[in-house]
Amino acid sequence: MATAKWTRMSPAVLAATSPVKGGTMIMATAAKKHLTVFARSRHCRIPPGRLEVKNAFKTAARGTLGTKDRSDRNAKVQAAIKAAGLKTGVYHRKSRARAGSPLYGQVYTIGGAK
Repeated sequence: MATAKWTRMSPAVLAATSPVKGGTMIMATAAKKHLTVFARSRHCRIPPGRLEVKNAFKTAARGTLGTKDRSDRNAKVQAAIKAAGLKTGVYHRKSRARAGSPLYGQVYTIGGAK
């Protein structure tokens, strides 16, 4: 079995050699004994997300100014987004459990109430 040759690099050298200009992020992901280091840009040509969701969120967030408790602010913003009729953040997934498991074939919700 062949082994990989490893090289130690400083983050500054890695950022300087990356093709992404301006606003470079050095990121890493680890899986078991493998570590992958990569460069990513902080800039986006087209802002992600739907414009109507962003505007509704901005309006709702401005309405929570002065509220000190974070959970109260989050509840107010969530209520405002639901009142605007925007369906965001709720995903329905089918369980990946193996056959014979009590979870097999069930659908569960991520990010919101059913």
